Parts: sequence; structure tokens; C-alpha cells
Amino acid sequence: MIKFNKNTYELKINKNFNASVTTLSKLLDNFNIQILDINKNKKSLILKLDINNIEKFEKNKKIFFQIINKAINNEITYNCKLYFFAWLGFDLRKISLLRAFVKYQKQILFEFNENDIIKTFIKHNDIVNLIINYFLEKFSKKADYSKNESEIEQKINKIQLLNEFKIINFFYLIIKYTLRTNYFFNKESISFKIDTSKLKPFLFSIQPNIESFVYHEKFNGIHLRMSKISRGGIRYSTRIDFREEIKDLMTAQIAKNAIIVPGGAKGGFYIFSIPTKEEFKKIYSLFIDALLDLVDTPDTKNLIKYDEKDKYFVVAADRGTANMSDIANKLAIKRGFNLKDAFASGGENGYSHKKLGITAKGALTAANRHFIELNNNIFTDKISVIGVGSMRGDVFGNGMLLNKKFLLLAAISHNEIFIDPNPNPEIAYKERKRLFAEEKGWSDYNKNLISKGGGVFKRDEKKIIISPEIKKVFNIESDYLSGEELIKYLLKTPVDMLYFGGIGTYVKSSEENNLYISDKQNENIRVNASEIKAKVICEGANLSLTQKARYEYALNGGKIHLDSIDNSAGVNISDYEVNLKITLNTLIDKNLLTEKEKNDILKNLTNEVIEKVLKNNYLQPLRISLDERKVYKEKLINIIEILEKNLEIFKRENFSIPKNSEIEILFYKNKPIKPLLALLLLYSKIFLKEYILKNLKKCKYSSLFLKNYFPIKFYNSYSEEINNHLLKNEIIATQITNDILNNHGISFISNYNEKEFNYKITAYIILNDLINADKIRNEIYSLDNKINYEKQYEILLELEEVIKFASNWLKKELENNLNPVMFITYKEKLQNIFSKKYKNFKNKKNIEIFLEWKEIFKFIPAIIYFEHKYEFKLENIVKLFENTLKKFKINKLLHSIKEIKPKNRIEKNLKEEVESMIEYFVITFNEEILKNGFDEHNINNSINKFLKIKKEEYEKIIKEINSLCKEKNKSLLEISHISNSLILNLLK
Repeated sequence: MIKFNKNTYELKINKNFNASVTTLSKLLDNFNIQILDINKNKKSLILKLDINNIEKFEKNKKIFFQIINKAINNEITYNCKLYFFAWLGFDLRKISLLRAFVKYQKQILFEFNENDIIKTFIKHNDIVNLIINYFLEKFSKKADYSKNESEIEQKINKIQLLNEFKIINFFYLIIKYTLRTNYFFNKESISFKIDTSKLKPFLFSIQPNIESFVYHEKFNGIHLRMSKISRGGIRYSTRIDFREEIKDLMTAQIAKNAIIVPGGAKGGFYIFSIPTKEEFKKIYSLFIDALLDLVDTPDTKNLIKYDEKDKYFVVAADRGTANMSDIANKLAIKRGFNLKDAFASGGENGYSHKKLGITAKGALTAANRHFIELNNNIFTDKISVIGVGSMRGDVFGNGMLLNKKFLLLAAISHNEIFIDPNPNPEIAYKERKRLFAEEKGWSDYNKNLISKGGGVFKRDEKKIIISPEIKKVFNIESDYLSGEELIKYLLKTPVDMLYFGGIGTYVKSSEENNLYISDKQNENIRVNASEIKAKVICEGANLSLTQKARYEYALNGGKIHLDSIDNSAGVNISDYEVNLKITLNTLIDKNLLTEKEKNDILKNLTNEVIEKVLKNNYLQPLRISLDERKVYKEKLINIIEILEKNLEIFKRENFSIPKNSEIEILFYKNKPIKPLLALLLLYSKIFLKEYILKNLKKCKYSSLFLKNYFPIKFYNSYSEEINNHLLKNEIIATQITNDILNNHGISFISNYNEKEFNYKITAYIILNDLINADKIRNEIYSLDNKINYEKQYEILLELEEVIKFASNWLKKELENNLNPVMFITYKEKLQNIFSKKYKNFKNKKNIEIFLEWKEIFKFIPAIIYFEHKYEFKLENIVKLFENTLKKFKINKLLHSIKEIKPKNRIEKNLKEEVESMIEYFVITFNEEILKNGFDEHNINNSINKFLKIKKEEYEKIIKEINSLCKEKNKSLLEISHISNSLILNLLK
């Protein structure tokens, strides 16, 4: 009970409270009210107060009393400077709203701390009051609230001090660009969604376009999205600057999600005190519920919104939330969210990453590309490993069980160090398997099974005795080391693979300062990339190395891709789960399936989905290795420039990519390094996917890719529902993007021309299908560890050169309104021609057909077009082209051009021009024969007859070609001269 005597300025408080006078003094100080005198009796405490504005105090005393009453009864904190706003009539709800914006502003704008913001708010409380009222009006009724903006902006511009101007102005901009809020739901949590794209001029590095902030007195949380169709995990953060951590992870997620339908997103929450299990579940539920308040659900139908529909919102498990998906799905279903149990992937009836071991399988599949190039197999050979993680963890635990012959010499978890200097692989594997099954840490490892001199130690130990065996294996001279010193030695040990399966940034570059690296927990054990002697690094976890560290390691000969390449399988399978569930839930809504039948279907599709996911983890690293051999300096620069120009999120400074004149800094043995190529592959996918989505109506055969995305039996059973899928267009764009860039590589986007690009995509799709390129590739992939990998690469690169060559002519004809459908109808006719060439055609491998017919394949579109135009038999036109190619040794000329490495942009352009001229000659030469007395029964005679018209000229050119083919070092100038001569003869 609180009473106030306005005549004596005395505040009377009953004594049934726990607060001390000191606490009361601090509480009142928040209101700028001082205690002048204190009187006590048995029943009450009487405080004489110094109040400057008694009228305002009287006007708002209910609010003052409410705050005091709740604070002294420990219902709210007594230490909140924002209580000052009670003078302006802010009740506790309104103060909580203000506090929410303070907390958010502190997270998004590092320049100012919380005290700076609050002091400025109090100093300029009149403007803050206007801004908050502007917010309340904006979201309480759909009206013209903008009339208040000019008044607010005028007042802000009058602020004299720069820092105060920045703080108040940014606060106003946050409110201005807020899109939705749950404030009027009067829940425990306050959440709001912001159009962050409008705030980017004030922020650094890559930023989301949409974010949601959740404020609660026990926790704060954030969810960052690049677009409304985005996905990423929700993590329990232990960092005070949790938005920065989530933003870094979202950046990694952007690249990782290049292979799936949604863009990058990430969410997380920070709890102010260590929670119990039950408290954690409640906080997670409150966080998810507050996020759902900001998307389209039946109970947000009447919410005032300033954005378009927001129906696709998904989350996934992450650090600390591995078992929370079912809780999230129950909330989504309870609230009638349209995605139902597709909202949170990996639950009881979903694809659990840990149960399937999918992220680890994907990571090791990706890393195996390095081992193939070392003539090893990561899944079957003895591989020595230093690891980061524990056996109870998903990525590390599953990863260390994928090869029974792994020699795990040491592992570093968040609090333990495991060392087995000379492991028995069979014994160690069985013990690791037991720990994984029982979800145990390294301290539970049977010490009797560890080799002599090994053991389990604590990371924070001050003094660890170093055994002779540990000294020998890890090249240590000291008798004693601290836990942190020992970890550094382990990370620098020469082994086959350094496997990161646990959270943290453990490696930086030599030039980087720990001060600027977000992960402070591992600061004392972080090493420089130049010190690492492992042959291969596999990033099963995110952000294990900084990007500069990856570059430095690769430039020292180390084999590494990118975290977004290695650990993409988890997000990939979750995306499949969501897209399958969207279709299956549609069938349930139509009463065509029961919930049990849906879950059974998902379960039965598991192996096929895993196969599709791991194919991406196989293809992307392979593509990076091929681009390493294919992409030269000029082309690399062109690709970087295209991405910078066309992708807002791609800025070279964000990825430590040097300027064009210094790009060779990132070359090792005259080849661009893999971490750079990996980055460019993923962002090229983002670019291509965005282009296709904008131009999907122009892209022929797109529906074929919808079919290719889903498991075949699933598509055949539910094609009608799939063709009406919520994300149909996004799935098609993703599938086309992955197919083209996994096969052809980043050079596909080089020389990008917006008007022509759609024809280039269509031409590639047609040629790829026409020559059975996918079957050819699969036969080449099956030769892993059977033939030299360089031979595989050579054939794969040759296949792409053939498709590119043929596509160039077709692209030009498509631009002239040639019907692309015509070409696909010739696939069977081509197969018939091949079948006549071989006695046992059914047993003939596609790769053999390709190697024998690759020169003809380059001209397939023109051959088909001429059959259609002149009505000669297709097989006879094929023979005509065959004879022409032999006559002028065209294949040798083209091969010679391919072998020439351009030294500059002019040579690069000349090389492409010469190829085009030779292509033009072959096609035009044969068309002239077809137009002028082509004899299908005597094809050679038709050629010779045509040559006689310009006998001397052609004889001279053929002589020059024969002479050139004998030369070892062919010059571009000589080939250019020959191509010019061929063209001039046609034009005479």
C-alpha cells in the first residue's frame, strides 16, 4: 500500500516489502526524485521527497505508484533509468516498449552502448515521446500517420550534438521502417518486424533485408532474413552481442542456401540468466510464439501490416535447440499457421539431422574431393585426424563413425581435450560408437582403451603433464603445458585432416587481430592459418576459420573449400522435408491422406532424399576443382565484376577479395584458390536463381525441373499437387541453377548480357538433354578412384566445351525466334543414328559415344536445323558434317585454340572470335553444299564438287592447316589467319 501527501511531499509505504532504503533511493533516482528525510514506524516507512513538478507527479501518480509497488515486491527491476518516462505518462507497458527499442538499437548499432542511448532518450524525452506516439498511432489504426513525420524530423534536425542526433534519428528510422508488431496483443513478449533494407546506409557489412526482434524481461531474441522466402536455424546464443553472431551465421547461411529453395536466414535468443530445462522450453516457446505474431496466421489477420503477405516462415534446429522442433510445430499448428509441421524441420516426424547423420555425411563427401586428388578415399582408407567436437555432438559424433579406420589422434570439445597418440582404429571406433550412442563426453571414454601416454584433460587446466608419447606425436618439447597451450599444438599437428565438428572460430590469418574476431570464447586457443600443417580441412561446423584464414591456408598448399560448401547437407535435407510436407499437407487438407500415411511416406522417401542431398555435396566440390583448372585470371575478374554489379549482397571487401590488379594474390601455382572459387560458385548460384525467377515465363521446359527435384515415385503419385506447390517457381529456379552451375561452373555467368542470358540458359538446357550429358557425367563420376582424377576432369571439361560450343550457335538462332521445342523432338532420331553405327548399341556406354562423336555434337543444333529446313535425311547431313570436319581438320584447329591460354582481355576476345569464325565456316560451308546440289548418295562428291569452284584457294588453306597441325606450339595469330581465310573464301 502506497500513499502520497501532496502538501508535505511525503510518500508512505507499508513495511511488508523486502527493499532497503538504499534500493528505494536508487529506484526513485530513476524518476529524478531525491529522498530528503526518512521516518519509520512499526507499520510503515515515510519518505520526504524532493519533487520538481508536483502537478505532473500528481497527474501520473498511478504510474509512479505502480512502478514503485512492483519494484519493491521484486516483480520488476528497480534499476531502470527509463522509468523516467513515467513523467510523460508512460505506463509499464509503454516503458517496456521503449526498453525493447533500446535493447534492439544497442544490438544493431555498435557505435553506442545502452547507457548512451538511454541518457540521450531522457535528454530528448519530448522527441522520444513524439516517436513512441507515432509508433502507437501507426499500429493502432490504419490511417495517415505520416503527418507526424515532418514534425519529428524537424525536431531531430535541431539536435546540436552529433552523437545525440545519430541516436535519436536512428531510433526514429527504426520506428519508421517497422512493418508489424505484436504490441497490442498484450503478451509477455514484445516483438516487431523491421524492413532492415532501409537501414543499410547506416550499417556495415552484409545485413538482412527483414528482421524481427523479440523483447522479454528474461531474454531477447532476433530473427534475420534476406527475403520472405528464407530459412535457417534458431540457436541459443551465449553472446551479449547476439545479433552480431546471428548476422555472421546468416551470412554463411546465404551462401549455404544457394543450393536450396529459400534464401539465407538465422535466428537466436540470449537468456539473461542460466535457465533450467523447463525454463528453457518456456523461453523457446515464447520466442517462437512472438515470431509467429509477425507472420500470416489466422490470429494475425487483423494486425496492421505495412508489408506484403508473409506465409512462408520456417525455422530449424541449431545450437541448443536440437530437440525443440516439435515444440515449434505444436505452436504453429495451434495457431493455424499454414505450413503446419513443415514450420520447424527435424522433429519427431521429420528428417532429424543427428539420426540421419546427414550433415557429417555431406561434409565428408565434400572433403573426399580433396582426398580423391590425394589418391585416397575418406570413407575406406586410414586417415589421421585432429578434431573439434565431442562424440555426443551431431556433426562430430556422426562424422567420426563414417570410417572405421579413422585415426583420431586428438579432439577438442568446449571443455575437454581428448588425446590418443597411437590409436588402435578398431578399438577406438567401437569406443567412439559407444559414446555416441550413450551421448557421453570425452571424460566418459574408457581410459584403458587409450594408447600409452594419452588421456582426457580439461581445457582450463593450468598445468598438464606432457607424456613422451604426446611429445613425439605432436612435436612438443615442454614437460608441462596449460590446456590452452596444448590445444594450439594439436591444431598445428601434421595430420591428414583437421575436422571441425564443433562451434567456434579456431583459425585466423596471420594479419588478423583477435580483437576483431567475434568468437571471444576461443580467442586464447586460436592459431594462424600459416601454422596449420594438416593436408585437408573439413568444415563440418560454421565459421571454423575466417575467410582470410581459408585463403592463407590454401595459399600454403592446404586443401579447403568453405563451411557453406562442406556442411550444406543439413539445410538441404530440411528444405526437402519442408517442400515434401507442403505437398503432403495439401493432400491431408483434401482428405486424400491421413497424418499416419503422410509420416509413412516421408519415412519411405528418406534414402532417396539423402541420395539427392549428398549428390550436391559431391557435385559442388567437384565443380570447384574443375573451375580451378578452367577459370583463368581475366574470366575470374569478369565474374567478380558481374556479381558485384548485379548482387547487392556481394561486395568484394566483405570477402577480402583484392582489387582486379592484385587478384593473383589469391592464386596458388597459377590457379585461383578453392575458397575463392567456392564463394563465387555459391554467389553465382544466388545470381542465376534470382535471374531465372524474374524470367521464368520465358524459360522453356521449366516444368521438367520440378519433376527432377522431387523423388520420382513421389512426383508420379502427386504431380497435380506438386504442380500447384506454394514454391513451385522457386523450386524450378533452384533446380535449373544447380544443374547448370554444378555442371558448367561459374564461367556460365561470364560476359553476362541481360537480354541474351535467357537464350543462353535455354540453349544449355536443350543441348544438355539432347546429347544425354547427365548420363555421360554419371558414368564419369562412377570412375572415382578407378582412373586418374585428372582424366575424369579432362573428359568433364571437354563435355562442357562441346555443350558451350553448340549452345553458342543455338543461342543466336533462338534470339531470331527459332522454336526451341523442335530440337528436343530429335533426341530419338539421334539415338537411332548412333544405334546403326554399333552392333551392340544397348551395351555401349554413353561416355564412349560422346568421345567418338564429340566433334559432331558441337554442330548438332545446326544439323537438326538443316534437316528441318532442307528435308534431307538426318544421318546424311551428319555424314556431310563428319566429312567436312575431317577435310579441314576442324577438331584439331579447335583443340589448338582450346590449349592457348590468353594473356590478356584482347587475346581472350580474339580466341572467342576465332572459335566463332570456325563455327561459322563449318555451318555455312555445309549449308552452301545443301543448297547447291547435295547428293545424299555421294556425299564426298558433293564436297569435292563445291571445292572445285575455288580449288586453288581451298588447296592453299588445307595445306596451311596441315602445316599448322604439325607444329608443337601453335599461335593464336596463325589460327586466326586460317579462320579468316576460310571465311573470306566463303564470301568471295
